Amino acid sequence: MGTIIDYLEWRGDIPFSASGFNEIDALILCQISYLNFDGLMDDGNFLKSVKLSELADVFMNSPDFETRANMGMLINQETSKVLELAGKSERFKNVLVTGYTSIIDLSKEEQFSATTYIISPKINYVVYRGTDDTIVGFKEDFNLAIMDEVPAQNDAVRYLELAASSLKGEIYVGGHSKGGNLAVYASAMVKADVKKRISLIYNMDGPGFSEKRLASQEFYEIIPKIRSFYPHFSIVGMIFNHAGEYSVVESEQTGIMQHDPFSWHLSGNKFVLLDDFDEASSFFNKVLNKWLLSLSKEQQTQFIETLYNILEVTDARTNSEIESNLLKNSFKILKAWKETPPDIRDAVENTLRQLFKIAHRQLPSPQEWFEKNTKRGIHKVKENVSIMQKFNGKLSAK
Repeated sequence: MGTIIDYLEWRGDIPFSASGFNEIDALILCQISYLNFDGLMDDGNFLKSVKLSELADVFMNSPDFETRANMGMLINQETSKVLELAGKSERFKNVLVTGYTSIIDLSKEEQFSATTYIISPKINYVVYRGTDDTIVGFKEDFNLAIMDEVPAQNDAVRYLELAASSLKGEIYVGGHSKGGNLAVYASAMVKADVKKRISLIYNMDGPGFSEKRLASQEFYEIIPKIRSFYPHFSIVGMIFNHAGEYSVVESEQTGIMQHDPFSWHLSGNKFVLLDDFDEASSFFNKVLNKWLLSLSKEQQTQFIETLYNILEVTDARTNSEIESNLLKNSFKILKAWKETPPDIRDAVENTLRQLFKIAHRQLPSPQEWFEKNTKRGIHKVKENVSIMQKFNGKLSAK
């Protein structure tokens, strides 16, 4: 089984003229779009472009390469290697890169970045960056649960319309993580003439939308164009509701680490697919989504704002900064929690208790679990029953 690195090494010599743009190419460019090109390209300029090979060379030889290549806690540190290999490959070296833009706005609680790749004179690929290492980026992710439209979604629509007005040919749109959400949202909400030019929308493990939003005419029109890919233990991508065609991808990682595209298995120019999601992933997301729906807007807002305000006391702007001085920051966070007004603290604790109660109600009984898993072998079943009994006991204690 290969990965995106293997793909670049095995198939990098095959030009797009011999084998057309595919889902693996889409994921590779999503990953490259996590890199910091600030100062290396004109911000938001579609009038200028640079070959991917040239951009890779400038990036790899930049004086601050180590800083640019440090992706933080959650983005794979091998991302700069993907750019390097792509830049040297026959397949990607002549792809034109344009329209790079990056916004971090603390006052608007926005983290947004997009890059456009001109694959050929007739094919353009607009890519939205997912959540990066910034704390404000995670805050905006939480805001997806409580706001009809977050700032990044609004900017994603404007960016796609600007890209369409500047480029010729058909348009593909995509993104990984929050970038997948932005890709679907922007494609749904752009003007009709732009929407007609969109051929495919690649959603790589991106969170979904409310049922009300998905039921709108704007979203209904793009459903046939959506191609969603999720690892078999998907957490991020299974939040909220989804529409359109989806596939479950095999991953070599476990748990939440399957969100990392470097762990996704592929064969040739296709992902290695599974029949369905991991059972534990399905259970977790069923509980999480039911919990989110059970909360009022006021409860959701209070919960999110309280957690964010506590993180702010560390004065860190990124998750890596919190981790780099974890002991000191832990004390700050605990102190801030203790100083939180009692009524707010109680409300947050009650919200968490509600999550545990829902988890307990959704959990199958040991007998149900046993009957469902009889085909897996008696030793494995007994082991699972034992685990479920212990988990049931812990949740009951809460």
